[in-house]
Amino acid sequence: MKHSKQESSSKVVPFTGEFYPTAPEPTPDGNNLAAFLVLVAAALIGGLSMGAIATYQSADQVQLREMKAQSQQLEKVKSQVCK
Repeated sequence: MKHSKQESSSKVVPFTGEFYPTAPEPTPDGNNLAAFLVLVAAALIGGLSMGAIATYQSADQVQLREMKAQSQQLEKVKSQVCK
C-alpha cells in the first residue's frame, strides 16, 4: 500500500491506532547548491579551454608563430654572415 506525502507526516502506533506527528525530513538544499556550483565551474573551465584551443589553432596565430620562427632563423643567419 502506497502512502501519500500527507500520510508520511504522521505515524500510526502499532496495535493502538494512535497518530503522532513526526518531524519533516530535511531537504538537502546545500548539496544541490554545491552540485550546481561545481557544474557551473566545470562548464566555465571547459568553455575557457575550448576558446584557448580555438585561438591557439587559428590561422592568424599559426602564421604569427611561423613568422616569428622565420625571423629568429633570419637573425641567426644574419649574425653568422655579418661576423
